[in-house]
Amino acid sequence: MLTGIFCFNKYKNTSTRIFIFFLIYVVFVDFTGATYFYDINFKPTAYLRSIGFNSKPWYNLLWLFGSMLFVMYYIYNVLHKKYNKILILAVTVIFTTLMLGHFFIYPQVFFKTHSSYYQLVGAFTLLIGCAIYFIEFINSESITYALRTYSFYALSAVLIWWLIVTPILLFEAYNTISDIDFVNLKRRIFVFANMFMYGMFAFGLVISKPQRD
Repeated sequence: MLTGIFCFNKYKNTSTRIFIFFLIYVVFVDFTGATYFYDINFKPTAYLRSIGFNSKPWYNLLWLFGSMLFVMYYIYNVLHKKYNKILILAVTVIFTTLMLGHFFIYPQVFFKTHSSYYQLVGAFTLLIGCAIYFIEFINSESITYALRTYSFYALSAVLIWWLIVTPILLFEAYNTISDIDFVNLKRRIFVFANMFMYGMFAFGLVISKPQRD
């Protein structure tokens, strides 16, 4: 996020600013989550717990939902072909419908358990969105200056991160004290994946050219 703030003026009037706002959103959500789970005396935290928000699934799902909408909006803005933009809008609407529909049908999943359904829907949505972006990208002149285009770095990093962590999250049921080996493995994978992803974000912001974004 700090790199994004320092480079904010560099990317004036470009779609990269949308991604910088996304990074700020991620930091805000992470900070809110840390406050919620580690400061039980914080008044908003106490209120949420009093109405049933006592576990992590609801927080993880809100983070997933908001992040997916942000990323799909970014992809929509970096695309140039109208047909591809329409596809992104359609995929986003389907994703939103599936997420909200499942929540209203099975609300207990939102409050009490971690369902792999949400992770799979998010992964497929992102895979389709990135596929549309990269197909357009490699069939355009932009491919000749890919290493100076921020969307190439950002979406490559996001896609690789999801491909790394999704298989782990599908086995969330094993993430308990009784299976400490899995807990440690998951922690190491997430640390590596996050370092890689945020490193790519920062590297891309520094070396990319705004006029090519």
